[in-house]
Amino acid sequence: MAKKKKTVAKLKQDVQKIFNEYIRLRDIDKPCISCGQFKDNMQAGHFFSVRMYDALRFDEDNCAGECSGCNCFNDSHLIPYRDNLLSRIGQQRFDELYERAANYKKNGYKWSRSELLELKEYYQKKVKELKN
Repeated sequence: MAKKKKTVAKLKQDVQKIFNEYIRLRDIDKPCISCGQFKDNMQAGHFFSVRMYDALRFDEDNCAGECSGCNCFNDSHLIPYRDNLLSRIGQQRFDELYERAANYKKNGYKWSRSELLELKEYYQKKVKELKN
């Protein structure tokens, strides 16, 4: 019996899980991008939300370690997030992130199965490297 292929939606969930793990490991020695405090159990917080900017869900410049209090319960967390993100990635990358967001809003984006499979493999390798 042939193995059933995962849907694009399921692949996206798989990549999101490994991408979020990568962000948490990448930022393990950094404070929360929004409140500046060091906390346990950081999350992968997106500057441009996944719900509104699906094309930026796996954009490393769009995501940083963020405490659950800021990520889930603080409606104004994006104000300090913006300032701290600018400090972390610099003006040029920050401007390019805004351009990618505007381009997505103008043109949309649809993830392909092959692209998601490549991203999954890429972030699995990155996670493995950070764990070693």
